[in-house]
Amino acid sequence: MRTRLIRFRGERSQEEMGRQYGVSQQAWSYWERGVKNPSPMIMKRIEDDSGVPMEVLFPDIFNNLKL
Repeated sequence: MRTRLIRFRGERSQEEMGRQYGVSQQAWSYWERGVKNPSPMIMKRIEDDSGVPMEVLFPDIFNNLKL
């Protein structure tokens, strides 16, 4: 579970968030559960809109990077 992404959604529905980012409710649900990942462009939009770094919103993606 990506708890920071869920917190960002707040009282809004997954369907509403999906519309805001041009995806389906199911896609947003997958992102929250960590089943799938948004594109880098959408991750950046969410980062800008939420004020939370994408590395914090999607820690499972960035924790697996080998630098």
